[in-house]
Amino acid sequence: MNRKIGVVFFFFFCFLIWLYFAIYESSIDNWWTVNEIKQTTEDTVQVSVSLVKVTVGIVLFTISGFILYFLLRKRK
Repeated sequence: MNRKIGVVFFFFFCFLIWLYFAIYESSIDNWWTVNEIKQTTEDTVQVSVSLVKVTVGIVLFTISGFILYFLLRKRK
């Protein structure tokens, strides 16, 4: 049970770190960003967070967490 909790916390904190950097520290040119251009005018650009990209990130972190958990499981 301790390994399961450790893996969950590890991937949850990794997800939060990725989400912070993908929203605040990245630009539109980065491939791992979750920002998207919503509307463009001559002098302004509206940028928003793409829920599809965030959902894909959640799925990828969840799947990789399951894989790591099953690899680290104790063998009986």
